[in-house]
This record gives sequence, C-alpha cells and structure tokens, in this order.
Amino acid sequence: MTSASPSPSDAQHPVLPETILAALRAEDREVLVDICRQAHPGDIEAAFEQLGEEERETFLHALPIGVLTELTDYLPAAAIERRVRSLSQDERREVLESMSDDELVDLLQEVSDEERPELIELLPEDMREISADLLQFDEHTAGGRMTTAIAKIRASMTIREALAQLKEQQEETEILSRIYVVDNEGRLLGKIRLRDLAFNPRSANVEEFMDGDQIAIQAIADQEEAAQMIARYDMLALPVVDSEFHLLGVITHDDALDILEEEHTEDIERASGIAGDRGDFAYLQTPVTTHLRRRFFWVLGLAFMSLFSGFVMHRYESVFTAHFILALYLPMVVAAGGNTGAQAATMVIRSMSLGELAPRSFWRVIWKEMRIGLMLGGLLGICIALQIQFFLPKGLFGIDSNASLLHLAGVVALALTVQVTSSTFLGAALPLGAKAFRLDPAVVASPAITSFVDVTGMFIYFTLARWLLAF
Repeated sequence: MTSASPSPSDAQHPVLPETILAALRAEDREVLVDICRQAHPGDIEAAFEQLGEEERETFLHALPIGVLTELTDYLPAAAIERRVRSLSQDERREVLESMSDDELVDLLQEVSDEERPELIELLPEDMREISADLLQFDEHTAGGRMTTAIAKIRASMTIREALAQLKEQQEETEILSRIYVVDNEGRLLGKIRLRDLAFNPRSANVEEFMDGDQIAIQAIADQEEAAQMIARYDMLALPVVDSEFHLLGVITHDDALDILEEEHTEDIERASGIAGDRGDFAYLQTPVTTHLRRRFFWVLGLAFMSLFSGFVMHRYESVFTAHFILALYLPMVVAAGGNTGAQAATMVIRSMSLGELAPRSFWRVIWKEMRIGLMLGGLLGICIALQIQFFLPKGLFGIDSNASLLHLAGVVALALTVQVTSSTFLGAALPLGAKAFRLDPAVVASPAITSFVDVTGMFIYFTLARWLLAF
C-alpha cells in the first residue's frame, strides 16, 4: 500500500525530514514543491541536513530550477555544486546568478581548478569580477566569508545624492540597516543610519551626520576572530578592509553564527581526537567509514603512546611484586592526573577561544594552575592518606603493621600531590605552547594529555614507592 503524501499545509510548520521523505517515496513532486515554496528556507535547510546522501540527491533533482534558486543561499554549497553538474548551461547560469556572492564563492571553491573557469564564464561581468576578488582569499579568512553586497556611499555626497545612489543599489544590497561611508578612494570612514539620511536636509553633506566609528577587520584575518568581534561589539555586520583600509565587504551576523558553530564543532572534535573534515552531513547520515577514518589514526597513535605505561610497569616490576597493594591505588593516581590535566586544558582553551588569554600570559596562567594543582593534589592526598590509615584493613595484601600503613599512605598521598600538580601544569602549558607556535591548542587537549599523564603518573607513583618503601 502506497503511503499517503503529506499535505502542503503541513509545510507551514517547521519541516520534518520525514515530511520530505514521505513526498520523495511517494514520488509526489507537486507536494514536494509546495512544501519548499510554503516553508521557510531555514526549515528546509534543517530538514535537508537530516537526509542521507542518496535522499539529498533525489530531493535536489526533484526540484524545478525556479524552486532550487530560492534555496541556493541556504543549502550546502557542495550539494548545490553536485546538482549544478547535471544541469544545462542555461540552467547553470540561472542557478549561479541566484546565489549571493559569498555563497557563490563557496560553490566555486568546491569545484576543481579545471572546472572553475567554465562556471565563472557563465556569470555576468560584475559577478565575475566579484568572484575573482573573493576567490583570492582563503575560505577560512574574513575575506573568504564576506559578502560584497553592501550599501556604500561617499562622505562628500549630499544626502540627496546618497539616497539616489542607495536607490540604485537596493537590488544588490544585502543589508540596508548599515550604510558605510567611504572617501573618494574607497577607504572606510564610518557608517550612517538610513534614518539620518531620511530625516535630515537633502542639501547637507553625509559626513556631517556619519558615525566615525571604524571597527573593522583585515581581510586576511581568521574567520573566528571576525565572529568574536561581531559578538564582542554586538554588531549586525563587520566591515572587512584591506591593508590600506579600503572597504571590501562585510561579514553579517548570520555568517558569524555559522562560523562560531563550525569552529566550536572543530574544537570539540580535535579535543576529542577526531581528525578530518566532517562534511555537511548530520551524525546519523555520516557513513560509518567516514567516522572510522576520522577516528582511527588518533586512536592508533594514543594506543602506541599507552605502550610506554607497560614499559614503566615492567621497569618497576620488583616494586610492584613486593608490594602488590600498590595496584589498588594505581588507577586512582593515574586517573586523577588525567582528569585534572583535562580540566586545566579545557579551562585554558576556553579562555583562549574567548580572547581572555594570549601567549604572553603564559607564566601567569602556569603560576595560577600550579597553585590550583598543588591544593587539589594536597587535599586529595590527605583524604586518601586518612582512608588508608584508618579504614584499610590490616593484613590486606601483606600489610601487617601501622608502620607499613603509614608508608603506603605517604606514597599514595605524595604521588597524588605530585601527579595532580604536574598534570595541571601540562594541561595549562601545552595549549599555550601550541598557540605560541601557531598550532591549534585543541589538538593537544583531552586524549593526548590524558595518555601522556598516564605514563607520567605511573613513573611518579613507582619512583616514590621505591624511595619511600626502601626498595
């Protein structure tokens, strides 16, 4: 029995992936088109991300070009690029011309260097020039994420001239709430509100009413820095300039949200030892082989690092054999170091990502974390020493005297203190050191630190045991 197609009225609500899937399975193109026309493109985007690769292809091929052009600025550039490949030249041109300049550049970056000129040739002259300008910037820089669809007027204009120019620019402008003022060479001087142009004498000059605030970012700056500036200064859009302060474009607040989501996801994955590009697919739609490829080499490297723990245990085999009760507290000492090291790294990386710390803060951070680590380790050591002295049964694993209990308590307490202190030091120092050498601090986070302090924890524990137990 054929499943019933969803009613077009359903599309007035947030679109569920199941709604689109039902229309695809019923091969009801009319309902699918109605869904796309009635729903907000943002809802279509959210539903699209939940579809599998084959379902995405079917969905895009089912849409008429007129409907597809309404979604090009919302759907992933890679998906649009794959659909464009199967279109005729006229259809390609229609799709490309429907895209905003920043989304168009994202699509052009998806194609090979050999295919790119062919697509650029389909564009009108003005879009060709804009694309060429934007393609010179890396996709992860402010220049690579900006749009050039901005309202721009000269300071020397009268308000009447400025309004006339804005009227001409209205079809090409993405944001009219922010009108940027430049000099005759195109250098950014400030901004002016539309209301200031509307309610002041037409004969007055623009520069009389403009706001000379010139917060801007260099085109070659990292995209994350741009997103942080938008959040810090509560901006709707951030001007992007070149080295001579010529206004090139803006990064809008919605693009900043996308950037922060991408960077946050990337930081979490790197901190968890997951490498490579996650692509545009949601977790459940990402192939198992992709997950495997992104995780395997990190896990393999950390597994080999863990072999050093075995070497340490082998070296101190005599201590371990003579005092087998040491095995009871070994996991705790090692885990305490891993946990506190990961905590320190997380706090430092978070502070760095928020712009609260710089590499020059190295010694202040280290001093702070060393004190925290020493106090944490000392308190943990005291708690465990009391547990050993008063609650550990005599005779367990050969413990037969208060003196032996006292020695064991001293070993474990001191090992905990040293391990936690050294781990917090490493957890703070490694991300700061990575940043100083222009590496990603997240790469040295949780799994790497945990594996490293596992080895150091065993070394500290058994070394102290040999000394304090007179071995």
